[in-house]
Amino acid sequence: MKDRAATEARILNAARTVFARRGYDAAGLREIAEVARANLSLISRYFGGKEGLLIALTDQFVASRREGGLPYPPQGTLSEEIYTYLHAKLREDLKDEEIIRLIISRSAIDEEFRKRGAEHLDGKADANFRERVTRLQDRGTVSPDMDVDMLFAAVMHVSFSVNFFGVMIGGRPDAEVDALFKGFAKALAQGLPGSDRGKIAADAP
Repeated sequence: MKDRAATEARILNAARTVFARRGYDAAGLREIAEVARANLSLISRYFGGKEGLLIALTDQFVASRREGGLPYPPQGTLSEEIYTYLHAKLREDLKDEEIIRLIISRSAIDEEFRKRGAEHLDGKADANFRERVTRLQDRGTVSPDMDVDMLFAAVMHVSFSVNFFGVMIGGRPDAEVDALFKGFAKALAQGLPGSDRGKIAADAP
């Protein structure tokens, strides 16, 4: 089983490399097998073919975003937490830009793949973000009955819009992105009952 796991990991890494180099349609299983130093037949056996590879890469990508903690300390207010979270997600998205472009482009033209991707959209906040908001609730900064899932959905909408359309496609400058994140964070925090309304001072990020 350990050998299989290692082979699967090599194949997935190779698929990610070849998909980025060729695009999904032009990518060939033989090239992926060569890059992975694996037998071509193993791709079909382990993943069921090229579409299975892309699905596995998507699952891997989503899982990586839901594991581990956040790379910054807890913030003092909801607006600061949202602002810092948005910047952290931008850094992650830029690191994974190739796979994000691949997933989005494939979702736009492949209905079955899009339906499969929708399985990951459970409407729930990730545990890391929920834990941060819970800290603020425990301190009395955020209302205990606030809808964290709704807040997270709004944050993710902003994140996707700015990161993909604004940065990856539009090439917005850093200062403009920072201003967008700051404005959205302030608006989302002020628009929620029991949040840090009125506590967003001039020294906010």
